[in-house]
Amino acid sequence: MILSSSFKRGLAALLLATPVAALAVGPGAGSQSQSNFRVGNCQVSNMQVIYKLDSLMGEPTVSGSYKWTGNGNCSLPSSTTLWLKVEDGRGGRGYVRLSPAVPKGNAGFGYNTTGSPDWDEALCGFNGNRRTNCLPPNGAKNLWKSGRVTGFSVTW
Repeated sequence: MILSSSFKRGLAALLLATPVAALAVGPGAGSQSQSNFRVGNCQVSNMQVIYKLDSLMGEPTVSGSYKWTGNGNCSLPSSTTLWLKVEDGRGGRGYVRLSPAVPKGNAGFGYNTTGSPDWDEALCGFNGNRRTNCLPPNGAKNLWKSGRVTGFSVTW
């Protein structure tokens, strides 16, 4: 098949103008677990966190939830917050906040919807449930592209 040069130029222009949404970038999706710790007045035997940190149209997307086992008569505080630790191989580090609905003990995962924080609030430190010392947008974007979730902390 022989294509005309004007057709080839038109096809090239179309391909260059088409957004590539499939090339989303982020720390990824996965699961982390911790055992034998306290949250408020509750003894947690095990907590499993699932997460997906990605991007869409150049903006970060955050989704995640958790389930826990322990004393079924205990309720975790409604303010329970999870902080996913994101690190890269060069010493970069920040935390992503997850605040899904608090699930009942010995049941399923809590409800959550995907959110999209601003870049200047995507990767931060924390003090209790508050973000501190957030990375500037360019630093957050670089860590988002190169970092991976290496653990989590629980506050309330």
